[in-house]
Amino acid sequence: MGGAGFRHRAPSRHRRLGDAAAAARRRVTRPGALRADLADLREHWRRRTPAAASIWPPALAAIAPALAVLADISLIFDEIFARGARALPRDLVDVFQIVTRFGESHWLFALSVLTFVGAAGARASAVTRRARACFGLLAARALYVFVVLADSGLLSQALKHPIGRARPALLDKVGPHHFEFFSLPSIYASFPSGHTITAFATAAALGFFLPRRFKPLPFLAALAIAASRVIIGAHYCSDVLGGALIGLACAYLTALVFARRRLAFTVAPDSFWPRARGSRLCA
Repeated sequence: MGGAGFRHRAPSRHRRLGDAAAAARRRVTRPGALRADLADLREHWRRRTPAAASIWPPALAAIAPALAVLADISLIFDEIFARGARALPRDLVDVFQIVTRFGESHWLFALSVLTFVGAAGARASAVTRRARACFGLLAARALYVFVVLADSGLLSQALKHPIGRARPALLDKVGPHHFEFFSLPSIYASFPSGHTITAFATAAALGFFLPRRFKPLPFLAALAIAASRVIIGAHYCSDVLGGALIGLACAYLTALVFARRRLAFTVAPDSFWPRARGSRLCA
């Protein structure tokens, strides 16, 4: 038989995918594969792009008006709403006791960690380059949410006890504007509202990544959580407003830090606003 009788056949599509999957499995079972991916992430974190337009001048300029607004709200509305919350039907308060639990950060921390670990593992075993990029982007976004929760939570605790504002439970005893500076008891940890910080920091973080038509949803949930803190008598109005501003600021400033490292975000050198990376990558 002549050599011309044998023709080289290109591997079928299924065979190519099978070979790629086998290679991915070998890569995952190779010791240190995931560790190498994490090392790549650390190296990526160290490489920073040129700084974006400085946010500090406008941010510092906004502090004084924000404090003035908080003071006005506190003087006008805090006592009115705190006393009004006491007159609400018990059934309504019980409903918002459930709503307020969604502002606790521990389950959000757990969800962000599980998402990061799952995405990092899936990236290590991904068959195609596109899949690796998609799972890598998901891992970076989960890391961003985790960092936002961490820095906003730390800032909340750093402010609460030094400020030492009395909670509405002490309204009749000391009034709405009593402070015990550097006090450890929780009853003197009213400002800012930690649940509201968590809710708005998470809402802003998710808002960067969600499609435009879905962006309002996490903010509506955050508003419900913030309202619950006043309704159940845990905070004054100015506490939740201050918490909302702090949560939004933490999400925004953390996004700028990530954008400089091109992790989950990018930002133009002349811009103040970070943009989510890869919005169409996994579509």
